[in-house]
Amino acid sequence: MRLAHVKRKMDNENEKQESEVLDFTKPDYKFNAGGIHEWRQEGYYLVCRSCEITHAQWIGKEKILVGFTEEKKPLFKTRKELNMS
Repeated sequence: MRLAHVKRKMDNENEKQESEVLDFTKPDYKFNAGGIHEWRQEGYYLVCRSCEITHAQWIGKEKILVGFTEEKKPLFKTRKELNMS
């Protein structure tokens, strides 16, 4: 009888966990990607690993990172401009 009681209690807890409704409009953590980033091209993405959380931006297959502006913003050239087509 004790075992059945424990099983029922575990079943009730599992039901509660499965039916939990999450509100993604109010996250527990907010990431602010401000400031200066150390960008690197990885495949078709521009990736910043210097921030608290790694984040990336899709740049596609035609763009190649060639440098940075004085404001530390990335500069791109197309594969055509670099005769890599």
